[in-house]
Amino acid sequence: MRIMLASEWQESSEEWLIPTIICDSLTLLSGEPKTGKTALATHIVRALITGSPLLDCQPGTRKFRVAIMGFDSKWKREIQDRLPELKNNFYLVDPIHYKDLEDWKALGSKCIQLGINYLVIDHLYGLGAGADLDRQHQFQEVQRPLQKLMDESGAGILLLAHAAKGGDRAAHSVASEGFARWLLRLKGTGKIKTLTALGNNGETVTRKIILTPSKIELMQATDSKSTKSTVDADGHLPARAKLIIEKSPLEIRSNAKELGKWLATQNIGITTPGAGRSLVNNLIKGGLLRRNGPKGEIVAGSKLLR
Repeated sequence: MRIMLASEWQESSEEWLIPTIICDSLTLLSGEPKTGKTALATHIVRALITGSPLLDCQPGTRKFRVAIMGFDSKWKREIQDRLPELKNNFYLVDPIHYKDLEDWKALGSKCIQLGINYLVIDHLYGLGAGADLDRQHQFQEVQRPLQKLMDESGAGILLLAHAAKGGDRAAHSVASEGFARWLLRLKGTGKIKTLTALGNNGETVTRKIILTPSKIELMQATDSKSTKSTVDADGHLPARAKLIIEKSPLEIRSNAKELGKWLATQNIGITTPGAGRSLVNNLIKGGLLRRNGPKGEIVAGSKLLR
């Protein structure tokens, strides 16, 4: 057993891999069958690998190597068909049952060897086949190899789970949601969905989205005067950075928290102050904005000035 002063511990990873979408430990994505969970997961994979924005949220700057494990019939074909341009950028892992501890140990070693830092598991029913997921102690057995893999390899995990009919919360024991650091709940029929994101490390964010296997985007924001796309013509992030530089009040320009509150009032698809603050921090990380000094005014970054 190791014990240390809190001041001796140093964080070595980013909490958010895609702000308000997935965290650096376990994210649980739930929804009824056929609501588009796999489609959303593949869009997340594409954003991680390519670094492209997802629902107005910019992935972190680290390089991602992703592995995908599926349990449904023909799942490998489905994933390849949905990510045809990225076949050389992600791995397919043969399904491993939760009781096959030696296989999980081998997978952890492979993640370290190949530099895999994110794993998608589609889905909980396959992983925990035969377990009574309504019983907390049995669910804990199912999650144990996942926790060990995250601890030893440092990889984050996106775990897909079915929801009960008519809802979006993961079915069975509440332990499944309690184990996750961040929750994504998907609901809706057709291509228009509601995606709710929540957890202890951020404010609840609810988005109306258009989701198909080939497309994901925020729904258009509607007010009494006009309908405005939340995707700007000149691109998601540069437009957001320009808006901050050109329109935000000078007295809050050095405070990311206050800028986040201001962005949430601008009718641009940023629905909460927390999401706005995450956007500001990612614009700074991406070089579109920068600070004049450690706590100085936020100004245009080098990439915005090009």
